[in-house]
Amino acid sequence: MTSHGDEITECTPLLSDAPPSNQQRDWKKQVLPQWTWKKWRVILVVAVTLLFISFGDSLGTAPQVSLFEEVACQNYKKSLGLVGVNGSATLDGDICKSEPVQSEVAFVIGWKNTLDIIPSVALSLPYGVVADKIGRRPVVIISLMAIGLSEILPRLVCWFHWPLRLVWLTGLVRAPGGGDIVATTVLLVIVSDIFEADERATALFRLNSLGIAAQIIATPISASTMNIDPWIPYFLGLVLTIASATISFFLPETLGEAKAKRQMTEETEDEAIPESLQPSATAKDSVFNTIITQAQQFISSTRHMWRNSRVLVLLAVAFAGSMEKSSLFLLIQYASAKFSWSISEASYLISVRGCMTLAAYLFLVPFLSTYLTRSLHYSAVEKDLYISRASAVFGVVGYFLLFTAPTPALLIFGTLLKSLSLPFLIAVMSVATAFVSPEHVATLYSAMSVTQSLGTIVAGPTFAKLYAVGMRLGLGWSGLPFAVGSLIFIVVLIPVMYIRPARLGPSN
Repeated sequence: MTSHGDEITECTPLLSDAPPSNQQRDWKKQVLPQWTWKKWRVILVVAVTLLFISFGDSLGTAPQVSLFEEVACQNYKKSLGLVGVNGSATLDGDICKSEPVQSEVAFVIGWKNTLDIIPSVALSLPYGVVADKIGRRPVVIISLMAIGLSEILPRLVCWFHWPLRLVWLTGLVRAPGGGDIVATTVLLVIVSDIFEADERATALFRLNSLGIAAQIIATPISASTMNIDPWIPYFLGLVLTIASATISFFLPETLGEAKAKRQMTEETEDEAIPESLQPSATAKDSVFNTIITQAQQFISSTRHMWRNSRVLVLLAVAFAGSMEKSSLFLLIQYASAKFSWSISEASYLISVRGCMTLAAYLFLVPFLSTYLTRSLHYSAVEKDLYISRASAVFGVVGYFLLFTAPTPALLIFGTLLKSLSLPFLIAVMSVATAFVSPEHVATLYSAMSVTQSLGTIVAGPTFAKLYAVGMRLGLGWSGLPFAVGSLIFIVVLIPVMYIRPARLGPSN
């Protein structure tokens, strides 16, 4: 029975308004992606894992420079006889900012970065094959565990004041897992396995943005806690790195999804190959033979790139994108020595860089892209060329300002402009895509990744040596690596300026 207020008449609608529960479900559909539980599990575990890796690395960057400097300074004082019998150091002015100490720190960090990345370059292909045959999850777990264990060694060296160059052995500890590149790449492969093509780009972009956000947040935390004790953020960085390996155990295996996606294509290819030419079951089960086969296929599939001079030029200019990590460590050390800042104060430059980079990726580049394509009616290739040229110009000016930088204000301004050069590599990769046919795009990106890795291997020791040379010439020349960075951007800008959209297109 209904009350008078609820009396049903001939004017009462047959269908009432949607219930709140339906409205809530509609709101969730509009705001939250309609993913399966497995997709949510993958994206959450990968996001937390990458966030912990980036956060831990950002927490430990400045403390590592500070503690390396302390160890190098202590050893240098011992060599000069400035350490007493009871182990107490006799201070002699600002000796820790002197050329021998600063050169040693730059030399150790430069070679450490190089030796850390070599396992990734050497083992990327074998681990890629293992991930395709055995599974993605075990490769990620082994890689992250090896990275976590390798981070213990530098802490032990600093704690016990062992010879600083022992930290070069971290690359050997990372080798069983392949290093950072293998771990990060396979994590992103897991995301690609589980997401469809229309969702993949958005998911990968958001995951890549986590590293920049982690730098922005972690750097002030690291700097403030360093004022208490540099061991606090340095130890927390280790804890987060090891925690990322623990979290990776919750990853689901996605090899089945990848095989399901490839099944139709593989069946079509097998039908086109005579049975007598197909490999035997024994050969298919052999990881070694698979590696050989993959290497042969890689050489065959990349032959078109080595014959295309335009692609070779773009592969070469991708080297400019490999300077960032090496220059980041030097920037902290350089600013601290030149302006008598503490390492914690100099580390705030990482947050400055991160904020500008995030702004460039989320706002400046999308706005510029929209303006060029909609208002000026540029084609996609013309737009990418314009962005690559503008980014290179920012690199030229930014690195040069860091080299000169007579005041802290100009140093910060140079850091901001240098950050705007980071979209250069992405834009160049997009331009290079127009030179190859669609089936070779993945190979092109792999080749550019190898080029970047090789560039990092060269840049680390080279920049360290240039910094040492600059320190010997005088504090005013200590920014010599940044002068060379500016020159490199000038060199790579020249061929990019001569590329014309009318000439673009895949070569036959």
